Amino acid sequence: MDAKEITDALATVTDSYFKKDIISLGYVKGMTIGKDTLRFSLRLPAPLMPGHEIIAQKCREALKNVKDIGEIEIKKDWEVQRLPSLNAPNTPQALKTVKNIIAIASGKGGVGKSTVTVCIAEAFAKAGAKVGILDIDVYGPSIPNMVGLGDHQLGGSQQGVLEPVEAHGMKIMSMGFLATKDTPVVWRGPIASQLVQQFLGAVDWGDLDYLFVDMPPGTGDIQLTLSQSVPLTGAVIVTTPQEIAHTIAEKGLRMFQQVKIPILGIVENMAGFTPPGSDEVFHIFGEGGGKSAAEEFDLPLLGKISLKQELREAMDEGKFVEDDNIKSIASLIAVEAMMIVTNEELSPFSPQEMNLVNDGKTLVIKWQDNVEHVISAFNVRFKCPCAHCVDEITGVQLIKEEDIPPNVKILESVPVGRYGVKFSFDDPSPGANAGIFTFTFLRQLGEEAVENASFDV
Repeated sequence: MDAKEITDALATVTDSYFKKDIISLGYVKGMTIGKDTLRFSLRLPAPLMPGHEIIAQKCREALKNVKDIGEIEIKKDWEVQRLPSLNAPNTPQALKTVKNIIAIASGKGGVGKSTVTVCIAEAFAKAGAKVGILDIDVYGPSIPNMVGLGDHQLGGSQQGVLEPVEAHGMKIMSMGFLATKDTPVVWRGPIASQLVQQFLGAVDWGDLDYLFVDMPPGTGDIQLTLSQSVPLTGAVIVTTPQEIAHTIAEKGLRMFQQVKIPILGIVENMAGFTPPGSDEVFHIFGEGGGKSAAEEFDLPLLGKISLKQELREAMDEGKFVEDDNIKSIASLIAVEAMMIVTNEELSPFSPQEMNLVNDGKTLVIKWQDNVEHVISAFNVRFKCPCAHCVDEITGVQLIKEEDIPPNVKILESVPVGRYGVKFSFDDPSPGANAGIFTFTFLRQLGEEAVENASFDV
């Protein structure tokens, strides 16, 4: 048996999801060639991914014509890949060993988003993944009750570090741990946003394959705080079958699209009710809302979850419930998430490198298509898009060139989510540290700088 011949044969096997061969995807690990036996691991990039046995069978078929091939032993396992954007230097230390962050969101309350979060997370944990749930649904945190931690109160931190609570094989942190069930949560947006940042930066999550974030409904401060603080692998949108829920879910979809967070798909919850002892399905909330939303936005319909008494009772009692349908939905989420991590096309509007030179007076950006732009700190400051510098209604530029020091410097650049960056200047005027520059806008500034330089010559 020749190693090159074996590798060439395996390179003809492709993964139907990623449309690439298993050698270039790195699925084949630990190959050993014995006198009569070929052994290797077929390691997929996520748990629950369908087709593991199919790929193994394709490997056997591809290898059968290899000269002197003997017994073939294939071990099937998996290892979750980390979202590359999480390697950014501004990622909170508490998330340094978290591989993927997935938001579970909705445009309105009452769609069963928290139930979906717990069920999906439990399916991943049951498959062997290291899972955490961060419940930042400030005004109605229900995760604690659903995992049997309804009476738990958050203890004091050790050296500023909060320890998550373990339940059902998962690490849990919830806003619900901060108040008793009889105490109303009365927090203004800025306070709630600060708590979100604290939970992201001060919780000792340890090694996690997936951190599922149960979002509050809507598109307010907390959603923006999360999307701007850390890169998300993606978001799952939960809706219900009726038309009005579909319309409101659109707001959540639009928000995530605006801040460049991939949407992994849509889950339709409360999709019909089958009474105990009956096979008849009653569509008490209508039907087709999830499907129509998925078609309208060209997104996967990850699945439908019907109203079931046993599921409701399990959530009320904080017990784990195993459900093949929910496992299937979790499987599709695993695939969609890994397609983002493994197959995401590098946009030319994402920086490969961003450096400050000339003592902060010059910004140098190298883009993913290897184009390099040199922009003066003065021009970056002058083009600031914040409300201090640009009228939000008319779009008229408020800041004047004479308002900016000629030798203004950029002191620091901090990535904002996966779509932009925020600069700090030594300019004392209002707005000097307020603007968020999207990568698309910076690319435009860079192209304008090239055009102006050519014109000057």
